[in-house]
Amino acid sequence: MAAESPPRTVMRDQITSQPALLRDMVEPAAQQVADALRNVKPQHWQAIYTAGCGDSFYAGLACEMAFARFSRLPVKALAAMPFARYEADQAPTSAGLFGISNSGQVARSIEAVALARAAGLDTVAVTGNVESGIAREAAAAVAVPIAPMGRAPGIRSYTVQLVSLLLCAIRVGELRQVLTAAEADRWRQRLVEIADCMAATIEAVDVPAREAAERFGDHEDWVFLGSGPHYATALFSAAKLVESCGANAWGQDIEEWGHIQFFNSREPTPTCLIVPPGRSLDRALELLSHVKAVGRRTLVVAQGDPASLPVNVDVFLPVPHPVPELFAPLVYCLAGELLAYYLAEARQSQFFQPTGGVSGAGDRLRESRVLRRLDELSSD
Repeated sequence: MAAESPPRTVMRDQITSQPALLRDMVEPAAQQVADALRNVKPQHWQAIYTAGCGDSFYAGLACEMAFARFSRLPVKALAAMPFARYEADQAPTSAGLFGISNSGQVARSIEAVALARAAGLDTVAVTGNVESGIAREAAAAVAVPIAPMGRAPGIRSYTVQLVSLLLCAIRVGELRQVLTAAEADRWRQRLVEIADCMAATIEAVDVPAREAAERFGDHEDWVFLGSGPHYATALFSAAKLVESCGANAWGQDIEEWGHIQFFNSREPTPTCLIVPPGRSLDRALELLSHVKAVGRRTLVVAQGDPASLPVNVDVFLPVPHPVPELFAPLVYCLAGELLAYYLAEARQSQFFQPTGGVSGAGDRLRESRVLRRLDELSSD
């Protein structure tokens, strides 16, 4: 009988499996997307929303730019509760909601879909479970199952959500005739090719991520910075640290750091900038000098060479190959995943550590009243 893997290595196995996962899922997921969108009418939409909790919220936020680019519609990515209780009854009825939940059983995410339907919106569930509550609640479902690999902070599930949403964005653009069929096929092929970028990045980032974890493993506070779709990557990366080893980590928009965290009195706080080529790169490089000047331990996830940066940084986490900014969240999250894994290893941490003796059971997320009618919302 083979020896059981140490529990923490499950997380590393999930990380390294992602390139193959992406290659294998694009074609069947694209067919699911095509089938699902036959049940709604993106041609008539005036706006697009995404809603989810935790990683599912970040996935929607990471794909907001792609939906806007391919659909030429206003797009708003919200956490599930703000969408359900503060947005759904104000949304245009000629709009679409992508409700996102891997398990499909999170109460607030189901509620977001239910109240969107009650408000007259088209609803599409993006989930890993076709039999789940969110899939049953929505008018259509993209349900890509994920083979289990043991209990660990969500890694593969996030990749599946990103790929599913990006394929939805491409297909919406095709149905709205923003993209020709040939252009849509080229974008789908470019998505498959991201697997090679992921594999190269995992190899390039592995050693510096381990060294960073060993060097800064005693720091409790961590900050991740990004903007646009990379703000989602910052939030996701911070979440993986919290889940893997209980660190006090959070994500922040690059510009907002200059307004708020600049004044944090904890000078050595490790601060990681996620800066792909794109619309926020110039401002990120400007602020990097200030991050360094106030004494932060600096980490940078970027393409190219550390010599191209305006200042020397403590840790450079390289992305070897160029990636379209629309697809960058699939690649630039890998550094945070590996850093979270190696921090857990350095600290010998248990994943999802109980807080104050309270277990991490999901009843706080799933066993909750779900609103399904707009008249259940209180109003002034």
